[in-house]
Amino acid sequence: MKVAQFSSFGRAEDVIECVEADEPLSPQADEAALEVLAFPINPADLLTIEGRYAIRPPLPARIGAECVARVVAIGDSVTDLSVGDLVIPLDRDNWVQRKTSKAGRLVKVPAHVDPLQLAMLKVNPPTAYLMMTKYVELAPGDWIVQTAANSGVGHCLIRLAKTEGHRTINIVRREGLEGELTALGADVVLVDGPDLSERIAAATGRAPIRLAIDAVGGSQIVRFGDALADEAVIVNYGRLSGENPQLSGHQCVFKRLWLTGFWLVPWLQKMSREDVTALYAKLAGQIADGTIQVPVEATFPMEGIKEAIAHANAYQRRGKVLVMPNGPV
Repeated sequence: MKVAQFSSFGRAEDVIECVEADEPLSPQADEAALEVLAFPINPADLLTIEGRYAIRPPLPARIGAECVARVVAIGDSVTDLSVGDLVIPLDRDNWVQRKTSKAGRLVKVPAHVDPLQLAMLKVNPPTAYLMMTKYVELAPGDWIVQTAANSGVGHCLIRLAKTEGHRTINIVRREGLEGELTALGADVVLVDGPDLSERIAAATGRAPIRLAIDAVGGSQIVRFGDALADEAVIVNYGRLSGENPQLSGHQCVFKRLWLTGFWLVPWLQKMSREDVTALYAKLAGQIADGTIQVPVEATFPMEGIKEAIAHANAYQRRGKVLVMPNGPV
């Protein structure tokens, strides 16, 4: 079978390779054998290949935070899955044609939903949902500031906030995205700039904004932080700027802003199996009813993994890039 792997850390499209590997072993009693239908290329995957992520695997390494797969065989003690079910694995190493996973690490998902959307269920939707709900208790009509609003998480947050009656200020780093984000339900779309706080205050009538979600890091928080309420919470989940998130002295001392970080992995680890299943069932239902929809810009075969990564790295991309390792779905 074909798998994507890398033998050295470096520029992702240079070091990733599509190689032949042994077929996975038949499933043990508590396992399921899977055929991977589709997987997206996420920033965390690329950072891992570059050696700049929290996880630095031993080399050579397989990669892939998420995918959607079909169950093709089950072990004798597996009772909650059947051959033909669609699942998302909670383990990693998903950039493969086939794999075997513990049944307890698989979440069953609806079979009637677009598999490309299900391939993007594991990471971005729960990241957006948990950041929106677990740090500040918001009421209908409250505002949320987010950066990187045109990202996969950004799209999910806009749609999820709209369903809860929250309003969003969506910061982007280039012109031309207002129509796209407004169509998703964004209330305000602003391009980053030195007067960002003043424009946020004007757009919201100086409303008290108690939650901000940031994926850019660097000095962007400094530029919007003065528009936040005193003691507001800023949840950072990425460093798209390549720099550490910053606060000004005034924001840190006098506004007493709280800057914290989010990483999905420990959240899922501390949740019970029942809570994880319920979370993904809720989000899968919102994909099914159209609440959550992430645009797909391009799809590639496994043999085109280098081209897929190069496309995913393109700055002015308008959707996710996915790979279908076993052909079109």
